[in-house]
Amino acid sequence: MRSIYQMMSSLFSGIFPVENPIAVFLIVLLIILMAPIVFKRLGIPHIVGMILAGMIVGPYALNILPFDRSIDVFGKVGLYYIMFLAGMEIDISDLKKNLKKSILFGLATFAIPSVFALLAGKFLLGFSLMACLLLAAMFASHTLVSFPIISRYGLSNRSAVNIAVGGTVIAVTFSMIILAAVDSAFHETGGNTWLPMLVKMTVSLLVIFFAIPKCSQWFLNKYEDGILRFVYVLAMAFLGALLTEISGFQGVLGAFFVGLALNTQVPKLSSLMNRVEFVGNAIFFPYFLISIGMMINLRAFTQGWEGWYVAIVMSGSVLLGKWLAAKCFQWGNKMSHAQGNLLFGLTSGRAAVTLAVVMIGYNIIVGYNEDGTPIRLLNEFVFNGSVVMILISCLVSSVVTEKSAKQLLLERNETAQPDEKSHAILVPVANPRVIDQLLQLAVSLKNPKDKLYTLSVVDENAGMDRKQCSNLLNMAAHYAASIDADFHQVMRFDSDVATGIVHAVREYQVSDVIVGMQHHSHLKDNPFGVKLSNLLKHSHYNIFITRFVGSIDRMKRLVVMMPEKAEYEHGFFLFMQRCHTLCRQMQCNAVIYAHPDTLQHVRQLMHRFDIKITIELNELHNWQNVPMLIDSLSPQDMITFVLSRKNTVSYAPVLDEIPLMIESHFPDRMVSFFYPEQTVFVENITTYSGPLQVQTSTSPKEEVSLLKQLSNE
Repeated sequence: MRSIYQMMSSLFSGIFPVENPIAVFLIVLLIILMAPIVFKRLGIPHIVGMILAGMIVGPYALNILPFDRSIDVFGKVGLYYIMFLAGMEIDISDLKKNLKKSILFGLATFAIPSVFALLAGKFLLGFSLMACLLLAAMFASHTLVSFPIISRYGLSNRSAVNIAVGGTVIAVTFSMIILAAVDSAFHETGGNTWLPMLVKMTVSLLVIFFAIPKCSQWFLNKYEDGILRFVYVLAMAFLGALLTEISGFQGVLGAFFVGLALNTQVPKLSSLMNRVEFVGNAIFFPYFLISIGMMINLRAFTQGWEGWYVAIVMSGSVLLGKWLAAKCFQWGNKMSHAQGNLLFGLTSGRAAVTLAVVMIGYNIIVGYNEDGTPIRLLNEFVFNGSVVMILISCLVSSVVTEKSAKQLLLERNETAQPDEKSHAILVPVANPRVIDQLLQLAVSLKNPKDKLYTLSVVDENAGMDRKQCSNLLNMAAHYAASIDADFHQVMRFDSDVATGIVHAVREYQVSDVIVGMQHHSHLKDNPFGVKLSNLLKHSHYNIFITRFVGSIDRMKRLVVMMPEKAEYEHGFFLFMQRCHTLCRQMQCNAVIYAHPDTLQHVRQLMHRFDIKITIELNELHNWQNVPMLIDSLSPQDMITFVLSRKNTVSYAPVLDEIPLMIESHFPDRMVSFFYPEQTVFVENITTYSGPLQVQTSTSPKEEVSLLKQLSNE
C-alpha cells in the first residue's frame, strides 16, 4: 500500500499539488458538482460524499489540492454560515416556547458526554485530569453539520429542531468555558483572564442583540436593492463571529447569535432569505465539508495499533454519550422515536470546536522527554483520532438526520386528515411597482397545498395590449423565481379587468384574490376606484385589497379590526387561518379588535388548537373610535380591516366609511381591507345559533384539518 502511494506521489509530483488559484477554484467547483452525483449512486449521503472527496484530493491522499490559507478560510466561513443560517431559520416563537426544554437538553447533551469523556480518558486512555477536561470539552460540544439536510426537507421550524439548536448553544458555551479554563491554567497566573473575557463577551452580546437589529432595521427599510441587502446581512454575520472570537469564544456562537438577532428582520419567504440559503448551499457549505476531508490523515494509522485504539475509543464514547443524552431527553419528554433520533443526528456531528480543542491541547507542552522531544497535553494519536472522530461523527450525523427527517415527514402525513382541503390564491398584476409586494404577501398567506396564480387581463378598451400584459407576467415570474415560489401564469382577454378576474376565479376555483390599492386622493366618494368597486360588486369570494407603504418586510405586528358578527361569514375561518400563517411567516404577533361575541369565538379557536403566535384580544364596541386606535399604533403595524359587502350578515353602514377615512387621514399607513367570502343575507332568518361556516360546505372535519395546518411544525 505504501509503495503504491509513493509511486503515485512520484508520478504526479511535478503536477500536484495544484497551486494556480483559478485551477484550485475550478477543481473545488467540479467536486461540488460531481461528488453529490457520484456518491448518490453509491448510496452515500452527500455530506459524507463531500468529506470523502476532500480526503481523496487532500494532501494526505492524492495531494491534488494543498490545504492552504484559502481552503482554511473558506472552510471556516462555511462553518460560520451554517450556524448563522441555523439562527436565521429557527422559529423564534417555538424557541421561546421550548426554551426550558432547550436548556435542559443542552445541559444533558453537555453533561452525559462529558462524563463519558472523563471515564474514557482516565481509565481507557490514561490521561491526566487536564487532558480529560479537554476531552470532555471535545465530546460535549458538537457542530450542526447536518442542519442543511433539515433545511432541505423544510423542517427548520419543528420543535425537535429548535430544541437541538438551542441545546447546541448551551453545550458549546460550556465547552468553551472548559477550554478557556484549561488554556488559562497553562498560560496565565491566577484567574486574571476571566474578568476581561466576561466583559468582552457582554459587550459583544450587547452589540449583536441591540445595535445590529436597530442598524439592520434602518438599512433594510432604506435600501431595497437585493445585492446590497445580501452583502449587509453577510457582513453582520461575520461581524458577530469576529466579536465573539475577540472575546475568547468560538466564532460559531457569534454567527448563530446574529442569525437570531436578524431572524425577525428577514422573512422566511423573501428573496433575501432565498439568496442567503442559495449561496450557503452552493458554495460555503460544500467548501466547509471539503476542508474537513482534507485534514484527515489516514496514513497515520498505518504506524501502529495505538492510533486505531484511540480513534475507536473516542468515536465510540462520544457517539454513545450523545445517543444516551438524546434518548434520555426523548423518554423524559415523551417525544416520538423519530424526534429522539433527530436530536441525536443533529448533535452527533462535530468539527470546529473539536479541532479548536485538540489544537490547543496539542500545542500545550507539559514537559520534555530525555531526547528533548516535547510531551504534549494531547499527543498526535489524539489529534489523528479526533480527525477520524470528525469523519465518523459526520457520517453518523448525516445518515441519522436524513432518516429521521423522512420519518418525521411520514409521521406528519399519517396524522394529516385525508380530506385536507387545498385552496388557490390569485394575484392580478397591473402595477409594476407593487408586483413584488403582492407576490410576497400571497406566498406568506398560502398553506403548503395551496396553488398560486398570477393574472394579467388584456383590456383593449383601457389601452392594455398583449405585450404589456406579457411583460407584467414576466416581471411577476422573475420575482417569484427569486423567492423560489411557483406561480402559474394566466392571461385573459376580456371586456374589463373586473370581469376578467371574475372569470379566472371561476375557471381556476380560486378562494382568495389579492389586489393592490393605489392612492386615489382625488376620488372623495370612492377610494377604491371603479375597477375594484366593480370587482367587489360582482364577486363573493375572499378579497384582500392591500396598500403598501414601503416593503412588507417592515411589518412587526398584524392588527385586525373585525365588525360584529364577522364570525358568521363563510370566509371568516379561512381568514383566521391566513392571518395565522402570515404572522408565522413574518415572525410577528397579532392584535385583534372585535365585538366581545366575536372575541369569544376567537378564544374558542385558540383553545381548541395549538396556535403558534402571540394573539392579543381587545374589545371594540364603537367603530367611531377607530381613528384614535390607529393613532396609537406603530407605523410598522399592518392594519387589516374585515369589511362586508352590502346585504350580508355582518354588514353595517359605518364599514363603508372606513376606506375613505383611511385614505384621507392615514395615507402613510400599511393597510389591508379584507372582504370575506359571503352569501346574501336572507331576511326571514331571524336567529343565528352559530357561525355560518358550520352550515356550509366546510364540514367540521374540514375545519379541524384546516386549523391543523395552522399548527403544522
